[in-house]
Amino acid sequence: MLGIGSLMRSLFSKVLISSWLFLILLIVSAVVAFLISLVLKEDLHILLFMVYLVFALYFSFFISYSLAIGVTEELKLLQEKTKKINAGEFTRNGVLSSIIEINQLSESIDAMSARLKLQFIDLNFEKEKFNLVLQNLKEGVFAIDGEKRILFQNNTIPESLIPKNSQSRSIESVIENKKFLNFLIQTIEKDQDGNIGIESKKKYYNISLYNLKPDDGSSIYIGMILDKTQERERQIFREQFFQNASHELKTPITSIKGYAETLNTRFNYPEESNEKKFLAAILRNTDRMIRIVEDMLTISRLESTNVVFQPEKFKLFDLIENLKLTIEGFIKIKKQKLTVIVPENLVIEADLLLIEHALLNLVQNASVYSPENSEIQLKASLVDDFLHLAVVDQGIGLEESDVERIFERFFRVDATRSRKEGGTGLGLSIVKHITKLHKGEITVDSKLGKGSTFTMKLPIDRN
Repeated sequence: MLGIGSLMRSLFSKVLISSWLFLILLIVSAVVAFLISLVLKEDLHILLFMVYLVFALYFSFFISYSLAIGVTEELKLLQEKTKKINAGEFTRNGVLSSIIEINQLSESIDAMSARLKLQFIDLNFEKEKFNLVLQNLKEGVFAIDGEKRILFQNNTIPESLIPKNSQSRSIESVIENKKFLNFLIQTIEKDQDGNIGIESKKKYYNISLYNLKPDDGSSIYIGMILDKTQERERQIFREQFFQNASHELKTPITSIKGYAETLNTRFNYPEESNEKKFLAAILRNTDRMIRIVEDMLTISRLESTNVVFQPEKFKLFDLIENLKLTIEGFIKIKKQKLTVIVPENLVIEADLLLIEHALLNLVQNASVYSPENSEIQLKASLVDDFLHLAVVDQGIGLEESDVERIFERFFRVDATRSRKEGGTGLGLSIVKHITKLHKGEITVDSKLGKGSTFTMKLPIDRN
């Protein structure tokens, strides 16, 4: 090693030394030629000059060629080495050279090869772990590129949606479910995220597609397939139980009310008697139970997948004018005032009966939680592509913790007041379901002690 180290020179040093040696050689050969010219005839001087020139050119070419071929051959070895690294062969076979720069370059390539080998091993290990996790997920996971080719799929994906071993194939050639295929094509062409529910071979799946955009500007779509069959079956069972229980409860409650009304009519009890009070309590509570059962049936019907949704065009102002007669029946008891701020010529397309039911529930809720002699406002306005139906009250308002739960079934802000007014605790939940059927959303803006504003935001078609 010491011998090799002592022979090594930098490329600049080798060129400089070779140049000086060549210069010395030229000087020596020139002196020799001059001495020879002294003893030669003048006629041979030209021949001597030509020989000297050929000699000088030959050695100039020889030295240049030797330097170039030596450096080139060693660089070719380095080039072959980098090609092997690029192909994944991370061997450490250094190139020994008498030039320091080439040796240092070879050592740097060896160090880089060692680092790349370790990183490659780590990446493969991480890739295997990631692949193992994806393959063993309960959820189906797949990836699609911008050209609609399947990049990845795990083993959980049902074959009825994506057959096994479909990687690198186009979605049109492998996916037979038309609804699923159309969803993927439309979502990719719109370059956005999407979600859809699909039924296939008595199984129900919820499918989501997310658009990921790497730094190179391309698009990769990651899809998740969740098997919702059991959840769907449980929901159907709950709906059926809800409907059956409601129907079964309605008959005996109606009978109890009928018997109580008969007793109240036939026996003329004094107003202050206990019998009169008991019968009044029975009638009041049976009425409330009937309303609860009816609201339960309404929610069950709205949650049902077979709900009949019948949108039609109508003037919102006319609907509210017809509602006024019903609304005045309960707001007059508390001497409240209803103010309607709705454009007379506003025509919307929605399910008239459902919108009527929702507005009635919202106004009734506002009346229950507002004091006597207060004002309730019913407003309608167009904001962007949405119809805003707002009911504003001057009631007790909501705490922040109650805002998140206000649309839950049977949730009451003030249970005592709600029971006293005959509320069922299902009105706002019904409103939420009706809004959802219209593909809208309902929000509440409220301050404790200063009233609340419930707003139904329904999408509209301006065409």
